[in-house]
Amino acid sequence: MAGNKLDDKMKIVSFLGNETLDPVVESILADAQANDNKIESIQIQIATKGYENRKDPKMTKEIKFPYHMRLKPGTCAIGDANAKEIADAHNIPFALITEYEGKTPDMVKKREKFMKGFSYFILCPGYNKAFNLKEILMKKKTHFMCNDNQKLPEVFDACRFTYKLKIKDWYSVSFPVGHTGQTKEQIVDNLKYGIQFLADNLKKGPLNIKDCYIKRTTGQKIKLH
Repeated sequence: MAGNKLDDKMKIVSFLGNETLDPVVESILADAQANDNKIESIQIQIATKGYENRKDPKMTKEIKFPYHMRLKPGTCAIGDANAKEIADAHNIPFALITEYEGKTPDMVKKREKFMKGFSYFILCPGYNKAFNLKEILMKKKTHFMCNDNQKLPEVFDACRFTYKLKIKDWYSVSFPVGHTGQTKEQIVDNLKYGIQFLADNLKKGPLNIKDCYIKRTTGQKIKLH
């Protein structure tokens, strides 16, 4: 399923072309198929140059891929009874705030256990009656805001195409670009989009990219650049 239309300029990575990407992705898919065809995540790992962790500020950007890039969404919405009705109607995992309100030790433990079960949260109106945004961030979880309950299905679907890139270590930048259940074309388009997006947001563009690798969950790293 496609999400964002891939701009023509994002189809071209100045230092990586289809002659490099196509055979590598084909080999990853073939290898995955040979290993019981288990669907695994595919990740890009990039090392930059010209950046220093002590001097250069951290970067936070949203990458909106043309195709789903998460094998498992791992997303749960948090809100009131009105939001729950909409979530239930669209099979969206949901946490009702009235079940998590309170500051007792037991309730604090309940919230912590709940947050361990998901990587991404959609925060609907009223979520802060039970959950603190700072608490979510401290758990290193990613959140998406939904200020209108009626737009919850739209936000939930967009989450599957969106990755919040948070760069804290400039020497090791990584993010998911798809999974082995997708077609070669979908993975390659996601690869191009993600790599070009990062290059566009670096000080000197592609010149700041030292190495670029691709890897599936249980596979070996393959150097692309």
